[in-house]
Amino acid sequence: MTNKIIKNTYFKIMIIAILLQLSSCRVFYEGPPRDWGWGFRPKPLTGMRNFPSAKTEYGKGFRDGCQSALNAVAKGLAADLWKGKYDYVRSKKSPDYNTGWFDGLEQCTYIIDHDVL
Repeated sequence: MTNKIIKNTYFKIMIIAILLQLSSCRVFYEGPPRDWGWGFRPKPLTGMRNFPSAKTEYGKGFRDGCQSALNAVAKGLAADLWKGKYDYVRSKKSPDYNTGWFDGLEQCTYIIDHDVL
């Protein structure tokens, strides 16, 4: 009887531990905003929390700067899938786009390669 209680308790503890591990995966991975339209292209596993939405000029610039950084810093297939983009006309019309582009470039460069110097 005691052996059965110990087995049952051990089983419950294991189930709780597995559920806690599975629920904590979201802590380590948060992808870019959905309106960035990244699809199935590879994304960094960390560091992309609270990125701006692409609904604003700043967000569009941030997205384009981030894609440019991923193209420049990544290697292999990941670099081939990302095309660097800088919309010169939009940057002249909107200083927010220009600021967002440079912020996105810097942020995403350090996500991929924190020691770029």
